[in-house]
Amino acid sequence: MPVIDHARTAQPAEYRSDNHNKWSHPNRLYQRHLEIYLDRMFDYLTMTGAERVLDAGCGEGIVYRAMRERGWRGQWTGFDFSGGAVRFAGNASSDASWVHGSAYHIPFADKSFDLVFSSQVLEHLPNPEGPLAEYRRVTSKWLLLSVPLEPYFRALTWLSVRFGIGGDPGHVNHWAPAAFRRFARRSGRIHTWDWTTIYQIALIDVEE
Repeated sequence: MPVIDHARTAQPAEYRSDNHNKWSHPNRLYQRHLEIYLDRMFDYLTMTGAERVLDAGCGEGIVYRAMRERGWRGQWTGFDFSGGAVRFAGNASSDASWVHGSAYHIPFADKSFDLVFSSQVLEHLPNPEGPLAEYRRVTSKWLLLSVPLEPYFRALTWLSVRFGIGGDPGHVNHWAPAAFRRFARRSGRIHTWDWTTIYQIALIDVEE
């Protein structure tokens, strides 16, 4: 699959955020890593058969556009605390719903979605148990969670800062695999745990 700069498919061109910068990083090796990650997330998303998806911490809607490019069709709702990111996502992708608010108090009824998707979000949030409980509340079946794979992510972050390639992502939670699995099991049975280079993924069945 060719490398696609998903961040640059959106408007306005002058918009920037740390998340947007990550997805539009010019390094082709890093872009290829992101494509592998997105391929894996698409596989899990389609495997569940979910039709109503909440993207919790959607940012600028970059993951949504990547899933659509790969052929996913369904009802997608993006949710983020950043009003600027939500507006950006709405301008770029009018075929989905985009909502502004807090992950600690998600403004949807219980079991509103078939799957809650949270990509690279929980590592930024103090007291992540709160958002995890909210994710579980608003899904009827599945959680698809992804966080950095530690300690490898921090090692690569140190190198990127040291050589001026990237910056400090500002994470407040650092999960090694065993710790992340313990955290994820608070919400249900881990159907699958997986990893891609520097990210780890948990697909959780909340009904079991």
